[in-house]
Amino acid sequence: MHSLRRFLVDYDMAMLRALAESRGVSLDTNVQAEAVDRLAAALAEPLSVRAALARLSPEALEALAALARAGGRLRVPQFARTYGQIRPVGPGRLVREALWRKPEGPAEELWYAGLIGRGFADEGGGPGEFVFLPDEILALLPAPDPGRPTFPLETVPPPAGPDRGAPSLVRDLFAYLVYLHGHDVRPYADGRLGRRDTAALLRRMVGGSQRRLDFVRHLAARLGLAARQAHLLRLEAAAAKAWLTATPVEQLAVLQNAWRSDPTWMDLCHVPGLHCDDAGGWLASYDPVAAREAFLDLLAQCPPDAWWTVDSFVAAVKETHPDFQRPDGDYGSWYVREAGSGDYLSGFGSWDAVEGRLIRDLLGGVLSWLGVVRVAPGGECRVAEAGLRFLGLPAPPAVEVTPGPITVRPDFCVEVPGPGDLYTRFQLERFADLKDEDPCVYSLSAAGLGRALGRNVQVEQILAFLSQAAGGNLPANVAGQLRLWAGRFGQVELEEVVVLRTRSERALKELSVLPETRAYVTRRLSPVTVLVRKEDLPALRRALQALGFLLPRDEADDPDLPHHQPG
Repeated sequence: MHSLRRFLVDYDMAMLRALAESRGVSLDTNVQAEAVDRLAAALAEPLSVRAALARLSPEALEALAALARAGGRLRVPQFARTYGQIRPVGPGRLVREALWRKPEGPAEELWYAGLIGRGFADEGGGPGEFVFLPDEILALLPAPDPGRPTFPLETVPPPAGPDRGAPSLVRDLFAYLVYLHGHDVRPYADGRLGRRDTAALLRRMVGGSQRRLDFVRHLAARLGLAARQAHLLRLEAAAAKAWLTATPVEQLAVLQNAWRSDPTWMDLCHVPGLHCDDAGGWLASYDPVAAREAFLDLLAQCPPDAWWTVDSFVAAVKETHPDFQRPDGDYGSWYVREAGSGDYLSGFGSWDAVEGRLIRDLLGGVLSWLGVVRVAPGGECRVAEAGLRFLGLPAPPAVEVTPGPITVRPDFCVEVPGPGDLYTRFQLERFADLKDEDPCVYSLSAAGLGRALGRNVQVEQILAFLSQAAGGNLPANVAGQLRLWAGRFGQVELEEVVVLRTRSERALKELSVLPETRAYVTRRLSPVTVLVRKEDLPALRRALQALGFLLPRDEADDPDLPHHQPG
């Protein structure tokens, strides 16, 4: 409850007398408590309120209507941006300048008319200072004119061409899990991947951007699909299998909800061109989940069956809910910099450079990747069917397609019908190579089979899997060739070696018995020639130099060094 008396009790006698004069109330007491009681009763009289409303300017009436539409309260920064500040003054200046007779702006006009009050409360987004319509005043006001639509958008015709949307993040997460399963990925201490692993993943991912890879890796860790074990990134088998065997609709929903409820992913700090400095510790109080929910509430107000422009969405948010990520209306204590210039973006004047850029990035980035919205190249946007379900809006029922059997062709290609069973594809990736993503085709080869055999997978296990996944239709030539390749596996070994050649049999015999060198000269080709493993070459070279068989390397390689012959 926010009664008129609640605000009046905090006023000194100078302010109480100013309100009395403004509203034509006779105040013949100097006792503050008595003045409060008399003034509270007089200012709440219906006739007095109607008379006060009749004297208001159109701007002040609009401010009053805005408060009424907001349920009788608005945060001070939000109210002041549109309707002006209420100047803080002491009783001396108030009386000396008679400020109630010449208010500056709609806010002061309502303030000195006794129609609004200010106070601290913990409502709607955390504690802060609010401008209130006292309950007695709010009850006497006419129903507010709704004015413009609560969320005005510019709807447009559908864009030309097919509505393909952004590639689903499901495919990129699948590629990431496959890569971790088939490679020993050793991240740096700070979690970054090496250049080789990063380049390989970017080539495989549909999006092909570092931002998208970072987001995929974050979701995989958040969902417990992958984790660091000792020095390597490894799959968490049970969690990964549960996600891979889910239906396509469920797989996407898991990613959507993981992002929605994630307090560790700061969307604002991942916007290209912005840099968040944690000076003052403001990031500790920033709630990305609350900001996300406020934004999604606004997205849910968009017409579900229409295209609209991203520009009009940004404008609508700025007009109706500019503080969606700053419920306290504080635009002065956040340290967000323009990455290029290094300039800090502070104050409400930087809203387009911060909030506006965040909105555009969410629509064109994460929400597109997660299948929540479709954004056309021309800036047209709409909520996708998966987005309607994600936002809790009426949507057509999700169509689940039962994956059909794979087709193993005699030319050693394997076709996976779309949308495909990701778990089946995950098994294929262990011994087959992806040739095309759409339609999905793999190829069987000796190299791919060797990759699996090297991880102790038996060829009969592979044949059984292919036969089952193909509904029993496994060409005989494919089965026979796989067995042939498996029979050859490990029969030949390649090794990099170095040839050591001596000028006499005696020198080689001496090297074969000396304790410093005998371990390295065991693979004799001829009386004067042996093979040395390449990895043993540095140690052998040091031993030969120490024994006097070789000149030091820098001297032997220097053509300008004079060579002295023994006298």
